[in-house]
Amino acid sequence: MARVKALFISLYPFASLFICAHALWLGWQDRHWLWAGPLLVNVPILVLLGWLVSLGPARTSPHLPLATLCAWLGAAVTLLGTLSLGDPRWLAWLYTGLGLLGLCAYLFWYSPLQRDAADGPRPGQLLPPLAFRDLEGRPVSTTSLHGAPAVMLFFRGNWCPVCMAQVRELARRRPQLERRGARIILVSAQPGARTGRLAARLGVPMEWWVDPQLDAARQLRILDPWGTPLGLELFGYPSDTVLPTVLITDARGEICYVDLADNYRVRPEPATFLRVLDTMVPAPR
Repeated sequence: MARVKALFISLYPFASLFICAHALWLGWQDRHWLWAGPLLVNVPILVLLGWLVSLGPARTSPHLPLATLCAWLGAAVTLLGTLSLGDPRWLAWLYTGLGLLGLCAYLFWYSPLQRDAADGPRPGQLLPPLAFRDLEGRPVSTTSLHGAPAVMLFFRGNWCPVCMAQVRELARRRPQLERRGARIILVSAQPGARTGRLAARLGVPMEWWVDPQLDAARQLRILDPWGTPLGLELFGYPSDTVLPTVLITDARGEICYVDLADNYRVRPEPATFLRVLDTMVPAPR
């Protein structure tokens, strides 16, 4: 099923783009508003992905009510258009049906992350010793975090726009987090060179760790097999990745906060991290 999801998210936007382009062409030829129906059904996913990629937010509503409303409005336009023409226009209905099916699959099947309720780290546990590499390839370990609070963000990779938005949020909040004595650790499974380019682009001094074989993700039970969209392997990304996760530990290495995202488009607010840290150290005056 994970491979099917990886294939779906690779093909769905291109299929929607083709349908929108063809619907525009058919509408131009027919000179009829019927073809606005398939267009309205299929364009929301393109707008959403474009918004997320172009420095969009780190969170959206889980069910995207505006996109859903637009899609059902498109279905109504298709229905009214075929009734006005007295012609079923099966291609219009095919494009409308595919758009509705694709949007429902994206909202209720692809976006939710499959996590076992018993899996993953929990507050009150000690963070186990985990081995990583820094951007220079040197070994680093979670044992080095003892002595200060730490905020650890496990992100999927440069290809994930919501992850990138979350990373940018942490970068903007870095002074507030560091004033509370916290170290900021950003962990990915992608090649270190890609993470290094991301770090250079942001230009913010944070700690970047790499989990190249995903051994730490397996130990923490946050591995997402085949979570990378199909085809990105050609660009050097591994097919497996991590489930988006945030851990906050105290100076003793005890986990005080965990966010195990159950929808890849819904991430916690950085203000939540500040509140957690404020329970461990006095807030700055």
